[in-house]
Amino acid sequence: MIFENPRITGVMVNYYFHCKRQLWLFANQITMEHSSELVLIGKILSDAFYKNRDRDINIDNMIMIDWFDFDGGIVHEVKKSDSFEEGHIWQVKYYIYYLKKKGMNAKGKINYPKLRREIYVELGVGDEEKIVELLNEIVEIVRGEIPPVKTNRVECKGCSYFEFCWS
Repeated sequence: MIFENPRITGVMVNYYFHCKRQLWLFANQITMEHSSELVLIGKILSDAFYKNRDRDINIDNMIMIDWFDFDGGIVHEVKKSDSFEEGHIWQVKYYIYYLKKKGMNAKGKINYPKLRREIYVELGVGDEEKIVELLNEIVEIVRGEIPPVKTNRVECKGCSYFEFCWS
C-alpha cells in the first residue's frame, strides 16, 4: 500500500502544500513542532473548544484525527488559522480517502475555532486520483537525499523550522 512506504501522515500531506522543505525535514525525523509556540497555541485551542470530544484518534499509526463525530461520520480537523487552507483541505481529504480504503465512508469538517468558522470537506470527482498523485510526489520528496531548497516567503517567519532554515 502506498501509505506505508514511507509512512505518509496527514501532517505530511498538509506540509506538501505549505512547504516541501518542511515536509522533507519532518518526514526525515527532523522535527521542530515540540518547541513551537504556534503549535502549542493550536493544542490549547483544541483543548479549550473541544474538551468534551474523544480527540486524537490514531488509526494504524498512520493518521491522527483530531476528533470524529460517530453519529454523522465526520472527521474533524482543528486549525488555529486558515492561512494554509488548501493544505488543510487536502489533509482532511486524505483522511477521508484513507478511511474509505479501510471500508468506511466519512465526510470532513475543518474547524477554525478562533475564527468561528467551519469548512465542510468531501471527496469530489477526481480527488482520489489527485491524492494518489500527491502521495507519489510526497514519496519522491521524502526519499530525496537532501531537503528541497528553502523558499523565502512571508509564512516562513511563523514556521517552527524558521531558525533551522534561516540561521
